[in-house]
Amino acid sequence: MNSALNLDTEAIGPRASGRPGENIAGFMERRGRRVVEAAGCLWHSVEGRFFMSVPYQQPQDPDADEIRRLLASQHAVGVRFPSVNRPGLASGVYACRRKEYDLSSIHQKQRSQVRRGLENCEVRLVEESELLREGLRLNRDSMARQGRYDAEFGEEKQWRRVARAVYRSRGVAAYGAFCQGRLAAYLIACRDAGWLHILHQNSSTEDLPNNPNHALTFTVTRLAAQDRTLEAVSYGVLSLVAGDGLHLYKIRFAYDLVERTSSFQFHPVLAPLLENAALLKAVRLLRRYKPQDQRLEKVETVLDGARLSAARTTAKGNLAHVADRLG
Repeated sequence: MNSALNLDTEAIGPRASGRPGENIAGFMERRGRRVVEAAGCLWHSVEGRFFMSVPYQQPQDPDADEIRRLLASQHAVGVRFPSVNRPGLASGVYACRRKEYDLSSIHQKQRSQVRRGLENCEVRLVEESELLREGLRLNRDSMARQGRYDAEFGEEKQWRRVARAVYRSRGVAAYGAFCQGRLAAYLIACRDAGWLHILHQNSSTEDLPNNPNHALTFTVTRLAAQDRTLEAVSYGVLSLVAGDGLHLYKIRFAYDLVERTSSFQFHPVLAPLLENAALLKAVRLLRRYKPQDQRLEKVETVLDGARLSAARTTAKGNLAHVADRLG
């Protein structure tokens, strides 16, 4: 492991950021996402003509009328935001707040893979030329293994825009695990208002036996724990796609799933259709014939979230239902 590696570098930007979500929003905007300010926070566009609030861990209580104006001005389908007192989909954000973090912090079944990864890989900052040259291969490998596709990470022109945005955005950096000099895994992290957010992580199928992901996750998490100016490191929001593999991986690295409700609000013209129980039933029926289709699964999850968000009362103990989503 490179002992000189740290999070307080010119590459990742100054320790302090502006308002919460500003650094994440800046990175999203530079890679081509739409960014707007409304209802007291920042929002960036995601697939399906939706907007998500940032930072992802911060609960929001936006005014419904302001959200309607946002949706109308952006011609958007809907918004998604975390809440602790509004109804919605059982969800959460993965967070590690430990200030003492070493091999003993992680699950014993994970320790041998981390040791092998640290023996086989050098973990360091990734240079822009390296990410541009090698990142696309890792993206395509990861998406093929996971049965998904995102043009932003699979199409060369779009990927170059994302990669270049890393090096032109405040608080953002790419860290990599290198095996025999080649990039075997990378992650993109963003420092924002006292949190370090791991936004993306991809790896080479050929190098999986060398455990580059384990070395990378452990090293960056430990560095974040050692930085006393950071409140926590986030490993993302609970996915809209079920499956316990990634969930278990994060939990074994000592990340907790902090309860948040994902609330949805749709464009008022579309809400009567999208919140209709009959549509949800039809999508569920279609999924029986295409159980591996992740796009259909996301649609089903969003529609379910819309139906729950339209309720007038908040169910307690949301995380009791998270197991159902993890499959």
